[in-house]
Amino acid sequence: MGLGNSNEGGKKFVTIVGGKWTLRVPEGTPGAVVRVLEKGPNAGKEIHELYYDHIDGELVGGIIKQGNFGTDICIDLKDGETYTVQIPMESQYFSQFAKLVPNIDPTKPLYLGLGYDKDRAKNFLYAKQNGETVHSAYTKDNPNGLPPPIKKMVKGVEKWDFENQENFLYEVITEFFATVFVGGMEEGTPF
Repeated sequence: MGLGNSNEGGKKFVTIVGGKWTLRVPEGTPGAVVRVLEKGPNAGKEIHELYYDHIDGELVGGIIKQGNFGTDICIDLKDGETYTVQIPMESQYFSQFAKLVPNIDPTKPLYLGLGYDKDRAKNFLYAKQNGETVHSAYTKDNPNGLPPPIKKMVKGVEKWDFENQENFLYEVITEFFATVFVGGMEEGTPF
């Protein structure tokens, strides 16, 4: 799988930092990079992390979890060890992943990659299964029921409002988890 080196028992949590899959590891882990936390109660604390372009494995669980720093989609991928991949719902990665979900086959290994689009100067998430790219189920040409963003005035400034789209994609994720993982979907309850 290409991720590891952590001695923190149980699950290993993989987050996104600076456009890379990030695994926090103990001090002294070969290849680890030191980063100083900037927010929250641990601001100023040094941590050690390993960075990766992709993660892959068998899809074995998923929840939507409310935490101290917001809400995350948590996807459990297993390849020898189980990694919980956390995707913040308040990020572009949430909508990118949710748009892929209807085309993900939960019976096949899932490859989740992070890349950088130089032309648009932004990071992006993509998926593959069996070496083939998983395409978005919702495009401009075929929105497939995805509500378009709407323009609205906020304090005298015209802004795009994606709330209807985000709610739709939230339902896509919860339906996927409820369908794929026996027992239904409850926020914060692993399957």
